[in-house]
Amino acid sequence: MATRLRDGLWHIDCRTRDRPNVYLVAHQGECTLVDAGWPGDESTVRAGLADAGFGLDEVDRVLVTHYDADHVGTLGRLTPTLDCPVFVHRADQPYVAGDALPPWTARTGLEALHRLYYRQLTLPDLPIKPIQNTDHIGGFSAHHTPGHTPGHTVYVHEDVDAAFLGDLVYTAGDRLRPAGRLTSYDQSRVAESIERVLDRIDGFGYACPGHGPPLPNGDSRLEAVVDSA
Repeated sequence: MATRLRDGLWHIDCRTRDRPNVYLVAHQGECTLVDAGWPGDESTVRAGLADAGFGLDEVDRVLVTHYDADHVGTLGRLTPTLDCPVFVHRADQPYVAGDALPPWTARTGLEALHRLYYRQLTLPDLPIKPIQNTDHIGGFSAHHTPGHTPGHTVYVHEDVDAAFLGDLVYTAGDRLRPAGRLTSYDQSRVAESIERVLDRIDGFGYACPGHGPPLPNGDSRLEAVVDSA
């Protein structure tokens, strides 16, 4: 099921494991997916696109906030109907492209689970395009926000008035919370990245995190994360 948040913006609420979010942006004749969920979210993503009135073959690009399997896992199952480039920060690109495995030791050893899962994950047979800070892709601007992963990236679309925050933060109740120490490469960089987003972006309406419901008044809610630190 896809929930329309505003014109051109839909939220697909996946139900597997940690319930990752997938977002659909349709603007000026182009269709973009932001993140993709676990492999088990395939039917949910397909149905969500259909609810919004789109088919997989109409998706022009996928933007990935970071390489974790709950954000890229279903891409391999959506092909070959899904046939478009996948964009991810160059620091995380080798993992999504299958050129390297996540390291054993990061995230207080938790990364070993990601590495093991990646060994059995079917990665997408699609062009995996590396991006860097301040790149523009379609109507989105990319903002490198390391901490949760080295290449974690927030995408902002000014015309739909939304920031796609990945796992920089998550929703708890009606508030945003920063990514935690156990799930992050470097939690101190998470805090720095939140402040960097607020410094670079001149406000945004919807905060669209990787986990938990998207929230309106997103910029003020992200500012509250810094104020409560």
